[in-house]
Amino acid sequence: MTETVTPDGAGVLHAEGETCATLTPLLRARMRELESGAVLEVHTEDPSARVDIAAWSRLTGHELLSAIELGAQHTCFYLRKK
Repeated sequence: MTETVTPDGAGVLHAEGETCATLTPLLRARMRELESGAVLEVHTEDPSARVDIAAWSRLTGHELLSAIELGAQHTCFYLRKK
């Protein structure tokens, strides 16, 4: 999902340099810290994150609100905790 929506995040995860193998556990841990309905802002440079984060959100039930490309390699995701 790609939109220009930039909701105010309750938390930010700077995951630049992380790959899918380490990004997923970081997402899980950070989401556990948030209250239901809170939005997590995730910054990553992993090119496969677009697919990986979308799949992870479907599997976990968290809502992917938007994915915004901030450059050739940098993407910002907004996820709402279920």
